[in-house]
Amino acid sequence: MGNGGKERQLVEAIRNLDLNMFRIGLITFNLNQYYSELAKRISEYFSVLTKDKSVLEPFVTVFEAFEQFKPDIVHSYDLLSSMYTYFPSKMYNTKIINASIQDSGLDKGWQYKVKKRLLSVSNINISNSMKGFSYYKTHGEVLYNFIDSQRFSEEKNNIGFNVAMVANFTEYKDYLSYFRVVNELIKLNLIDKAYAVGSGKYLSKYQMEIDADENLKDKVIFTGNTENVEKFLSNVSIGFLFSTEEYGEGISNSVLEYMASGVIPVVSDIGASSEIIDNGVDGFLVNKYDTMAIVEIVSKLRKDERIRHQIIENAKKKISDRFELKRNIKQLQDIYSRICKN
Repeated sequence: MGNGGKERQLVEAIRNLDLNMFRIGLITFNLNQYYSELAKRISEYFSVLTKDKSVLEPFVTVFEAFEQFKPDIVHSYDLLSSMYTYFPSKMYNTKIINASIQDSGLDKGWQYKVKKRLLSVSNINISNSMKGFSYYKTHGEVLYNFIDSQRFSEEKNNIGFNVAMVANFTEYKDYLSYFRVVNELIKLNLIDKAYAVGSGKYLSKYQMEIDADENLKDKVIFTGNTENVEKFLSNVSIGFLFSTEEYGEGISNSVLEYMASGVIPVVSDIGASSEIIDNGVDGFLVNKYDTMAIVEIVSKLRKDERIRHQIIENAKKKISDRFELKRNIKQLQDIYSRICKN
């Protein structure tokens, strides 16, 4: 468990499942991170896989977890967890829900083939987008990410017209394009501050580059990971998300949180982003390389409060209609109940 959208989804699921119907156990790789500690507190059973000792150690840990907790269902969120739980599931006659499709183009080569094979032997496959099923050439049930709108304040802090990109600094997220756009926005005095929210292996590289840029260093703020994204987003007017073409973005939790909190999303038109945003209605799908077109969008949004208000209202309605927490948790519980009866 890292600090991304998938982990936030998992924690929301554990928090909101009906504990009169289900007992919840969790097996994870990483322990010393925020979401892992939180998940540990709210799970009935919790176990940590260790990869350092030997290749076989994770398999031993998973078998021990099956023996101790005796799950009726195993719900895997990624390729590794699907691999480690497949044989124990078969041995203990446990139903398999494979929810490893969280993207629409990430896995290539042997990983793609292994994922497709594991998807083919699951009882039910879940994808968080229709695009994901299309990419992996399989089928199942689309369960969109869920957002608890009650987490977010209706009011904005009046501290300027600020933008943010909430994403970890990995090869899958395109901070280079974000900072290129931010540079133009600052030159034209269209924004007051630009935030970069997240951690990752490329964070220090970008920090050094921004620090060396006189135009940007006092305007760009690196926050690291934030445990209170709700409070943070009350300071932001526009939220960017630029992904790399190789990734094939699935349903981004960051974009959903933008929309739920009254932050207008401006998102690269990649992967499943079009399943979240109707362009120009509840956000904007853009060519991340067309800097001036993006600058024009931001300029229009800053100048026209009426347009901003309408897009924000449309975005909140979209969250309520398609990504609302209780609705999608009920869908997940129905899947669990259905698979146990078969």
